[in-house]
Amino acid sequence: MSTCAGITRAGGRCTLPASATNGLCWLHDPERASERQRHASRAARSKGNGEVAALKEEIKSVIANVKAGELDRNDAAVMIQGYRALKDFIALERQVRETDELAAEVEELKREYSVS
Repeated sequence: MSTCAGITRAGGRCTLPASATNGLCWLHDPERASERQRHASRAARSKGNGEVAALKEEIKSVIANVKAGELDRNDAAVMIQGYRALKDFIALERQVRETDELAAEVEELKREYSVS
């Protein structure tokens, strides 16, 4: 099997096996661009959110400080309300991003369908 005729981002020759039809691998084949984009989109959505992990740690810290008597319960309650608001905005950002991605996919499918 021959190697891909594509050029990598680093400027070197691609070392992946090429398909028999056009001499390009899956990553360099322009006919597979939309499929690669869908895969990349799914991969991006599956990654964990660092903000959520940071909020969890901060909330755990607030709880520990209240238990240790280092933080007033009323102050902690206000802080937790703030964290709850941040959590809601993180969820909203995720929903907007997913909606935008779905809209882009629908538009792409419409274009592909109308061309066929």
